[in-house]
Amino acid sequence: MSKTVQVYIFYLGMQIVTLLPRWLTVLIAKILTIFALLFARKERLVLKKNLIRCGQTPSLVNVAKIITNYTVCLSDLLRIPILDKDTLERMFEITGKENLTKTLALGRGAILLTGHIGNWDLAGVYVASLSFPLTAVAEEIPGQSDLFNLLRSKTGMEILFTREKDKMATALHNNRILVLLGDRDITGRGIAVKFLTGEKTIPRGPAGYAVKYNAPIIFGYVVLNNVGKKVYRIEISEPVLPDNKTHEELAQIIADRLSEYVRQYPFQWFVNRDEWIK
Repeated sequence: MSKTVQVYIFYLGMQIVTLLPRWLTVLIAKILTIFALLFARKERLVLKKNLIRCGQTPSLVNVAKIITNYTVCLSDLLRIPILDKDTLERMFEITGKENLTKTLALGRGAILLTGHIGNWDLAGVYVASLSFPLTAVAEEIPGQSDLFNLLRSKTGMEILFTREKDKMATALHNNRILVLLGDRDITGRGIAVKFLTGEKTIPRGPAGYAVKYNAPIIFGYVVLNNVGKKVYRIEISEPVLPDNKTHEELAQIIADRLSEYVRQYPFQWFVNRDEWIK
C-alpha cells in the first residue's frame, strides 16, 4: 500500500471517528483486528517473537490482543480534533505528575523517556495540556508526518524530527521536557543492550543527550486502563540523574526500565519489526 493511500485512509478514519461516539469507534477498531490478523502475516510473526521474549505464549489469541489494543489506541488518536482539555482530563489518570515539576526545578531540562507502549502520542497531547513544556521527537515518515504532527501539536506540544539535533539541545537548554522513544533503533546505528530475554539495539540519543548535557531522565508509560474508570493510565518515575555514568551504562539502565514496562504490559507493546540481535 502506497504512503499516499495510507494517508488518505488515515484522514478518512479521522473524519469517521470524530463523528461517532467512542464506544462505537472502539467496536469498529476491534472488528478491524480480524482483517489485520488475516493480512499482516509478517507482523504476526514478529509479534509472536516479541511475546516469547516477554515470557508470554505466542498464540494467535495473544497476537489478537496486541493488534486490538493498537487499533483502539489509533482510533483514540484520530479523535484528537474533538478532544478538548476537559475531555482529556476525563480520559486520563496520572501518577507521578509532581516528578515533572520537581525535575524541571533543577533547571537542566529533562528527558522523558518511554517506549512504543500504549498510546504514547495521545499521552503527550494530554501532558502538554497540563502546561508542561513538551518537545517530542518523532520519526519522519514521508506523507504521514504532517497529519500526525498536526494531531500531536493540538495542545501546544512542540514536534521535532530525529534529524533536528541542534533543536533538541536547545530544548534542554531552555528547560523543556524532551520526549523520546527509547525502545526502537530506527537509524541502524544504535547501541546493543540486553532487552527482555534477548539482545537488541536501542537509540543512542537518550543516553547520549543525558550524558552530554547532564540532563535527568524521567521514565514513563501510558496504557489502556483495565482496572479504573479512566480510559488511560500514566505513570511517571522520579528522575534518574546521569551522574558519572558512561553512555553504555546509562543505555542499559534505560533498556532495563523499558523492559520492565514491557513485561508488565506485553499486550500493549506495539513493535512489529524484528529488531532482535539474538
